[in-house]
Amino acid sequence: MSLVNVGYRSVNCYALEIDGGYLLIDVGMPGTYGELVSVLRRKSVPLERIRFLVVTHFHPDHCGIAQELKSAGVTLILGDVQERHLAEANRALAKFPGYLPISDVGNEVVATESRAAWKAATGTDGVFLHTPGHSDDSVTVVIDEVGAFVGDLRPPEAYTGSATELAERTWRKIKAAGARKAFPAHGPAFDLEA
Repeated sequence: MSLVNVGYRSVNCYALEIDGGYLLIDVGMPGTYGELVSVLRRKSVPLERIRFLVVTHFHPDHCGIAQELKSAGVTLILGDVQERHLAEANRALAKFPGYLPISDVGNEVVATESRAAWKAATGTDGVFLHTPGHSDDSVTVVIDEVGAFVGDLRPPEAYTGSATELAERTWRKIKAAGARKAFPAHGPAFDLEA
């Protein structure tokens, strides 16, 4: 599977080539649809071949143009733990100029922690994991033989105090799912073997 970072501004957005198209992980701020389209063109990722979009959590730099992509025919895949946060996220994000609320119609809701559910939805081998720590709606997508797309989940050593235990538990879960490399939304990818 081919992986291309199509991020812009300060966010890594990943386009993973899958059977029949691309899976896009995270998108930028509201009002930046044109920028994403420009980056996709420059990186030779045809917009019309993007089949699925996953947002790792409902912060504006990760889901700001999700509805525009849905309107362009991309299916938004939500983890079941994210679905209950959608209305709240739309209310919170309404203050950002150019934000279009994400419709709850036409989304593919996938059970977290279920490899079978992820495979049925996307045709790829992997799993959606609920990985709170940054926010309650945070998910990580682990794609076999590629790695874990962790959004704003920081490296394990970055946590201190009471957050340390949750972070350690979360990273153990990611490693147990088979991930050997982490692809964060901010900063470079890093190995999980160390």
